[in-house]
Amino acid sequence: RPVTVSTDDLKAAIEAANIDTMWDMILTLDYGVSDPDDLSREKRDEFLNVMSLLLKAYDR
Repeated sequence: RPVTVSTDDLKAAIEAANIDTMWDMILTLDYGVSDPDDLSREKRDEFLNVMSLLLKAYDR
């Protein structure tokens, strides 16, 4: 499913859930960048979808 929240909103929710270390780790290790804006649109959407799923998993 496409991401419907902005990168900033998702990042804020990730930080509020205290899993921002996972954001940085996945972005750096799996995507090789430090900022989602450095990714192609397709890869950025993929990363944001992954992070959205992780956030949902941690909210349960």
